[in-house]
Amino acid sequence: MTARKTRGQFGMEPDDTFTARARRQFASLRQVPKGEGGTAAPFPDDWFDLPAGALADFGAMFYLASMVAHHRRRTLAAAVATLEPALRLGQYHIFRSNGFPRAFVTWAGLDAARERALALDHRPLAPEDWNTGASIWLIDFVAPFGHFDQMVEQLAQQPKLDRLRALWHDAEGEGYRIVEWTRAAPGDPIDQKMYDAARFAEILKAA
Repeated sequence: MTARKTRGQFGMEPDDTFTARARRQFASLRQVPKGEGGTAAPFPDDWFDLPAGALADFGAMFYLASMVAHHRRRTLAAAVATLEPALRLGQYHIFRSNGFPRAFVTWAGLDAARERALALDHRPLAPEDWNTGASIWLIDFVAPFGHFDQMVEQLAQQPKLDRLRALWHDAEGEGYRIVEWTRAAPGDPIDQKMYDAARFAEILKAA
């Protein structure tokens, strides 16, 4: 299985017009004080003119997510809200076999406040939250055909990635753990830890 090259890599800044526009829009949203009503920033005129390649990738992610029970429980609006920021920011990988989509991941860089909101308060990320800090989180990790090991191996090849976190839900979608993968340096063995919410709260407090 190969990873299709996307607009962004972990720890790198995509610079094409499509993602640059999204970054500017989401940055403007972050400037609006919380609790104020109204639209924070008008959408650019061509905001909804997604390139054909982006639309194809959007469709592939929806298709793969529809095969996983945890993701099928989402409403259409919730699925769009989760996948669209990753698509616009180029913060996703689609893994393909013989050219066909088989799995995908999306990720965000979070600050401590957003980590707590996501992992402990169960608050979905707003579009402007996706690049607020240096702590990299897998937001969606979707592999309906069982390519988990290959995905982890390819993610490990990212030279700037020394820590990665994710929420890991049980089969029923009711319980969860925080998973953390770390390594001391590129090429070193990867250490995996799992935390419950109480232990992860202690880790955030101590950081």
